Amino acid sequence: MMASPFAGVLVDRLNRRTILMLAQSIMGLSILALGLIIVMDVLQIWHILLVSMVQGMMIGFNGSARNTLMYDVVGRKTLMNAMAGQQMANQFASILGPLAASFILDAFGAGPLFLGIGGVILAGAFLLAGVRGVQKTVRHATSFWRDFKDGVGYAWNDRPIRAVLWMVLITETLGFSSWTMFPVITKKVLDSGPIVLGLLATFRGCGGIVGSLAISGLGDIRPKGWVLMAGAFAFGVFLLLFAMSNNLVLSLTLVFMVGIAGAVYDVMVFTLLQTLSPEAMRGRVMGLQAFLVSGVFLGSMVMGAVASWLSVKWAVGSGGAVVAVNALSLAPKARSIGEGSSAQR
Repeated sequence: MMASPFAGVLVDRLNRRTILMLAQSIMGLSILALGLIIVMDVLQIWHILLVSMVQGMMIGFNGSARNTLMYDVVGRKTLMNAMAGQQMANQFASILGPLAASFILDAFGAGPLFLGIGGVILAGAFLLAGVRGVQKTVRHATSFWRDFKDGVGYAWNDRPIRAVLWMVLITETLGFSSWTMFPVITKKVLDSGPIVLGLLATFRGCGGIVGSLAISGLGDIRPKGWVLMAGAFAFGVFLLLFAMSNNLVLSLTLVFMVGIAGAVYDVMVFTLLQTLSPEAMRGRVMGLQAFLVSGVFLGSMVMGAVASWLSVKWAVGSGGAVVAVNALSLAPKARSIGEGSSAQR
């Protein structure tokens, strides 16, 4: 993820489909290599570290190229529907992927599992070859470093984009990082085991699917800024209520609502940042967004520290409260954000 801002520069300078295919291929090949190493029983710790480093770098390239390529393919008016479809696919994968992986791992072991995952990722790269009508970006005459600084400067000076990116930083760092606390909540708050932990993840994913379906039905609405603020506010409030719950049924209901609100927030962030950005800056803005999403890892550390100092309820609940308050504080900018996203840039 640390490479995301630099990946965004390349996405603005080169063909986005080519970058996405290359990043996807490298990810798939590295996982295939890890699977072969495991099957050959020669695995060492540096193999895992190397593959993890490669995956982290390629995720930055993958995210920046994939989202901007989506804009190129579907256009401005149907972008929100496309982002909702992408979010829905992510939620389905979050539910079915771990389930399928657990069966493969139990039946065949880790080596074949990684071989299968690598093969699926590579297949996705080859499928991109069939994408047509992709807009090709023009190479810049300026240097790579100058383009990088121009992108950061543009995002900082554009108030609507800066507001959305600030919301991403707070919501991802203090909201989405709470997923790492689910095992602790399951054990210490709900007094349950692996089955309930799986249910929490499933209900969250199902909520994400429902939220994606709901937002896709709105079409190319104008008050996108208000929808973003409402999604982030609801996400924070439901997360706070979830942290306070000791009842399993209530907790599952609340985490379902968290999933709905989180999906609405995600779709609107991806839609707004791309419709607010001009063509020449779109890749760099999305690269910065991907970099800020990496704040989840920092947030997980903060959550762990607060949970050990006070309690897991305080950690997750305070994170949700800050997310909700931050959304309210940005509400006065909702109109300008929505209007900016409707203007042709």
